[in-house]
Amino acid sequence: MFKASVAIASIGRATLIDTLTSIAQVKRPDGVVLDVLIADDSRDGAATKLVASHPVKGLDVTCLSVASGNISTARNALLDAATGDWLVFVDDDEWVEADWLERLFACQRDFQADVVVGPVHPVYPEKTPAWFKTANPLYMDWGIRGKRIYTGRGGNTLVNMELIRALELRFDETYGRTGGEDTIFFGQAAERGARIFVTDDAIAREHVPAERLSESYVLSRAVRAGQSYGQMRLTRHPDPLWHIIFALAAFAKWLAAGLLAAALRLFDRPKSFRLRQKSCLNKGKLRAVFNLPLAELYSAPK
Repeated sequence: MFKASVAIASIGRATLIDTLTSIAQVKRPDGVVLDVLIADDSRDGAATKLVASHPVKGLDVTCLSVASGNISTARNALLDAATGDWLVFVDDDEWVEADWLERLFACQRDFQADVVVGPVHPVYPEKTPAWFKTANPLYMDWGIRGKRIYTGRGGNTLVNMELIRALELRFDETYGRTGGEDTIFFGQAAERGARIFVTDDAIAREHVPAERLSESYVLSRAVRAGQSYGQMRLTRHPDPLWHIIFALAAFAKWLAAGLLAAALRLFDRPKSFRLRQKSCLNKGKLRAVFNLPLAELYSAPK
């Protein structure tokens, strides 16, 4: 028998109840004792109040007061509070399928993984433009089951806590308001020997709010993602020649994707937009090369 904790950083969004309800309904693998840890990152205890007013039957939930407005601080609080063998990061706008936990642990067993990253499928509002749904720019395809990767993310991810404790890994609070802290955290884990694998059958879905449907939002997120990834790679490879090669490759991809996006704009808008997204991802890598500041995505609680 072993313990797994679902770890959620939340500011008290109403979707948190959907998250908890779905977790309560999952099939638990044999021998797994499951609980939920919530890092309440609101100043007024909104997440704690929401959970108290909407109790979910059959679920052991503990709320931790954080109130930092810093996603890294909230996630570090979850690491500190975890007493079990495994932690499963889930966002408070996600919900999971009934066999989700079984699928994560099945992949872990099959590949002797320390970390398993599952897919998060966006669910768009009803009035989302058809071309935007076809482009599906908010979905990140990590690959097929059994693919080994060398980074990760903080949503729908199973983590071996024994390894994290042994490596003394923490989420970098420098990136707690810009995003990218999860990319760096799991990149450091992989660099120090963690075996990170993808599974495509442990399904989570996420609510997409209307404000995330703008092109500017998607493209700015792509720049930020590319920049945090670039910073991780550049830190890992301090050789100046490697930096030059990395910069030239990013520039070539930025230019090629941008030109192709422009050429396809009138004929295939979804594909054109995905190429613009790729171009912005490489723009972010170039920002990392020149050590430009990351834009803040999260603010301190008011």
